[in-house]
Amino acid sequence: MENAWQQLLNRLAWADPEFTYDDMCACDAEEFEALRAAGFISDMSWATHVACTVCPNAHRERVRWSENGKRAFIPCPAVGTVDVMVERLRRWRASPTQLSTWFAQELALSGKIQPLPAGQTWFLGRRRVAGHTPYFFFAAIGPDELSSAVKAVREAYGQVTGMLFVPFPSPISAEGGKLRIVDVGKAASLQAGRMVVDLQFVAEQFGDGASGMSPKHAQKSLREHRRGILLTYMESMESEGIQDMTALATHLRMDRSVLYGMVRSDKRKYGESRLKVMLLKIGCSCKQWDRVPKLPKQA
Repeated sequence: MENAWQQLLNRLAWADPEFTYDDMCACDAEEFEALRAAGFISDMSWATHVACTVCPNAHRERVRWSENGKRAFIPCPAVGTVDVMVERLRRWRASPTQLSTWFAQELALSGKIQPLPAGQTWFLGRRRVAGHTPYFFFAAIGPDELSSAVKAVREAYGQVTGMLFVPFPSPISAEGGKLRIVDVGKAASLQAGRMVVDLQFVAEQFGDGASGMSPKHAQKSLREHRRGILLTYMESMESEGIQDMTALATHLRMDRSVLYGMVRSDKRKYGESRLKVMLLKIGCSCKQWDRVPKLPKQA
């Protein structure tokens, strides 16, 4: 099943963050309801047009209704009248404002949430972390708008040390200077129907690795040992279509770069709580993950 949380983040990078039933039907129902209960997505008026699903042309048509209002259908040039499942007409809209409020609460930030004049960017507050008291921001933008969001933060608050959460994987660069650009999907996750912020991961972004020094990586033997564990798990799940690291990351509901970071012990990419959840899913103990088996002595 697809990850409803990641679907939400993907939509937040769009100018019009709407969902249709076709977008969300493959997601886990409990995860989807958790997002609704938290107010991250809200119901909209039903769709008036849908794509045809019975012919190869994938054309969109206006929905028509029977006289009693109980049957929905569309015309199809290839097959004639096509009935439409009423559930397919449901639509939802993502709420970046509600997500900003939740972030501020989970991070226990001080200060009042403030929208920046540029729009779709919010100041969330401040807190003491890793020897700093950084400013925290969230921007519901796409990658092409990152420079504009950073500029808006600088114009409003100056060259502050802080963290800007964005809903897409952000490259390591000098784009923000003192402002750490962090993918929301790496800092927060949906666990057991509840959204959780990895505070340790957040703190790691203000450690040595985030200030220009190279992070400490696991030794080659340990990296190979961990890859072997993941490979063994993939082999056991081959019937489920998990044949490479991309498919495995999707199955584990995380970005592939996070999974590689776990193999390398690059804690800029993850926190301990997230690692433990991953290990639990693949049936590996922390002790097994962190210890390379000793080779038997040769006679």
